[in-house]
Amino acid sequence: MRLPPLLPAGLLVALCVSDVQAAPLQPVILKKADLAHRFLLQVSYEQKREDFATSRSRIVRFERAGAILHMIDVSDPRDGSPAHVLATIPIRHETETTLGVDLNEGFDKVYFEEDRTGEDYYGRVDTHDQTTFMLFDRKVASISYHDAALKYHDAALRDNMLVFDQDARTDEGQRVVVHYYLSLYNPSPDFRPFEMKNLQRFGFYETYPQLRSGRWVLYAMKFDAHEPIVFALSSAIPKRYRAAVRDGVLYWNRAFGKGLIQVIDAPPSVRAPSPDYNVIQWVTSGDFASTSYIQSDPLTGQILHANIFVLPETMMDGDLEQQNDHLRYIVAHEVGHALGLRHNFAPGGSMTTVMGYFSLSRILQIGQQIRTGAPAQPYDAAVVQHVYLGALLDLSTLPAFCTDSQQCLPFRPMPKESVGIHGDAPVH
Repeated sequence: MRLPPLLPAGLLVALCVSDVQAAPLQPVILKKADLAHRFLLQVSYEQKREDFATSRSRIVRFERAGAILHMIDVSDPRDGSPAHVLATIPIRHETETTLGVDLNEGFDKVYFEEDRTGEDYYGRVDTHDQTTFMLFDRKVASISYHDAALKYHDAALRDNMLVFDQDARTDEGQRVVVHYYLSLYNPSPDFRPFEMKNLQRFGFYETYPQLRSGRWVLYAMKFDAHEPIVFALSSAIPKRYRAAVRDGVLYWNRAFGKGLIQVIDAPPSVRAPSPDYNVIQWVTSGDFASTSYIQSDPLTGQILHANIFVLPETMMDGDLEQQNDHLRYIVAHEVGHALGLRHNFAPGGSMTTVMGYFSLSRILQIGQQIRTGAPAQPYDAAVVQHVYLGALLDLSTLPAFCTDSQQCLPFRPMPKESVGIHGDAPVH
């Protein structure tokens, strides 16, 4: 999973810059022939003292108007749907076959809509929220060229990815680092979308609603089960905790009933977010809360990137074995989110899933079960085998389900993730 040399023949050509610079850089070079095709644009961003976040993934195409390129959102597959210009990108130079474009000038805003969503708080009809925050004092942090084949074995995904990192400030003067991934849109022919009819019996994060054959459709966000799902452990994870983190990830193989999940060590230079790895990042106090984020194909729901942040302060104070058992639960919970699963706060759920918030004693019991190789919790196993592997769902034995904004929550108000997985969430 190393980066290929820059400037090879291929889809996108970019110049790599290691440091933030105020001076204009040589433009990104795009092949004119590629501009007739659709692209996948994925965006995430980091803000100090706040959090990491994703912006809604888009299928885009380019339209030229003189000395500029309009980036048009074409994610809505309906004929005659209104076009929306996401960015106006200056063309700095041109050859017979290429255009040199200034992405830093063109990418001047970030859309608030998150990449993962759910019908319980967004609805089952797309409302196209165009709320943004503007980017000021924009500078290029880095531009690099990646080979998607390094992350995906599927031949359909073996395309070049342009990774553009931008340093900027909000209108309130707060620093923000924005990460853009741009590649030709080639959905995997083997991936099978899973349509979510409702959130009555189980829950996954969902794509934004799409109008198909006269009805609105939402797909579960999930990885492609035709190839291994690989998580990379950050080199920042202390040695005394690495085995527990690995155990928490591999818990989900027991839920799948097969070795679909793999764990590797990330190279020392790799951190989340990464275009090449699904990173489990160890973060220091004040960076991010323990949480996870995913980015998917907006039309099919296939998860393409996952980032998990583990805050050490989320663990209890105690001896090393207790801390590691607590950590096994935290990681299993966050990897569940990274696999697409929603919370399950149904009454009695403490004995059926790792996707809820529990008392500290129950959390430690779950961690011990993961450590000793006990079977996966019954809700977890049933729903991942159903959504990922097509297994039949026995509704007569399926444990109860209730998620974040549904009325059966035991929590009032809803605690933050870092509080809930710490074992401190008050239950009313």
